[in-house]
Amino acid sequence: MGRRVQFLLAAAVVVAFLSATGSAFASTVCKKGCSFTGVQAAIGAASPGETITIKAGNYFENVTVNKSVTLQGAGGHTVILPAVSKPVCAGGSLCPGASNIILVEANNVTVTNLKLEGDNPNLTSGVVVGGKDIDARNGIITNHNSPSAPFTGLTVSKVTVADVYLRGIYASTSGGTYDFNHDTVENVQGENNSIAMFSFEGSGQMVSNKVSSANDAISANWSKGTQFLNNVVTKSGSGVHTDNNGGAGGSADLIQGNKISQCTTNGYGIFVFVPYVSATVESNKVQGCSVGLATFGSAVKGQGPTFSNNKIDGSGAATTEPGTFGAYLTTDEVGFGFSDMTATLTHNSFMHFTTGVLVTQTKPTSGPAGGQATVTASQNTIHTNGTGADGETGTIVNAKNNWWGCKQGPNNSPKCDTAVGTVGYTPWLTSKP
Repeated sequence: MGRRVQFLLAAAVVVAFLSATGSAFASTVCKKGCSFTGVQAAIGAASPGETITIKAGNYFENVTVNKSVTLQGAGGHTVILPAVSKPVCAGGSLCPGASNIILVEANNVTVTNLKLEGDNPNLTSGVVVGGKDIDARNGIITNHNSPSAPFTGLTVSKVTVADVYLRGIYASTSGGTYDFNHDTVENVQGENNSIAMFSFEGSGQMVSNKVSSANDAISANWSKGTQFLNNVVTKSGSGVHTDNNGGAGGSADLIQGNKISQCTTNGYGIFVFVPYVSATVESNKVQGCSVGLATFGSAVKGQGPTFSNNKIDGSGAATTEPGTFGAYLTTDEVGFGFSDMTATLTHNSFMHFTTGVLVTQTKPTSGPAGGQATVTASQNTIHTNGTGADGETGTIVNAKNNWWGCKQGPNNSPKCDTAVGTVGYTPWLTSKP
């Protein structure tokens, strides 16, 4: 444990004390009589392992954390806003001149109990998203361009990030570790690549966070092992997804206990994209999304997600597509070709969709043949859908021992859902599991 040093940044930061660029002239009072002009100056004076306590107030800075320190605010009353406006630039998340509210360049950095606001009212970018004039490109991001990367031990806890263009909270260094917990991220939807909470090629956890109004809410790419636990997502294009899990090594991801609702038009609840290892997706609730659960291909034959004990309800889903789907399981890698797909569904419920479970494999017009889709589904509740389950041509769908809404089984009663195509449904359950 590092010793605790009280770098107390003053609360009284008012317009009369701002420069033309919007930088804060905040004085600091501490036992040694030290004085700082803001958060960055306090970081410069701190030693690794120390805690910088930031009092309530508005601080207009782009902060670089290049030491293993803790930034601790006074909750939502401690607000850091960008002093530079550049939400849009070419060259990735850390494109030249990008306005990052907090850029992390050290191991074992903790940010806690404060708010990052990406709309500085003293600046005008002309980039209006979600009713806000966005100035910051990123909220908290590790510097993957640094020669010292990767950075490990990033903790972001009880932090609110609002109104940034591309990345809300991002562990971006390959091989980094992180813990994002009890955070709130709002309005990160500047473009199709915007993500509220994200990790690239790292391992860690995202637990008990709240995300709203994001293009992608919570995701990891090339994860070496991520736990997505008990997060709440609303009004976003996707809730939780993992892409290429295991491709850089590590363990399978766990997506558990999340609640996703009110997806934007054509939105996805939870999906797994081209895995190398078999992720577990269990005990989640998804409502009001065009697609509840999905998986797209696989990088390794036989590896695919297990979906269990999820409650998936299509009520209120907004879509411009031909239909909505409780589970959409496909060999299509969406622009990256086609591959074998394996998935297991057990003890889930799928209700109020155009199709409860759709299994599809695409034969490309040229090049290698499309992959084989193989799905095993049992002990699921599939009812009050337009079509209960549909296995398209060439797929293998073993759907024995499911409840279809009545004891007579699928296709035998007006009260039962249908099972069509390659779906093998005999025997079925005669009572709800």
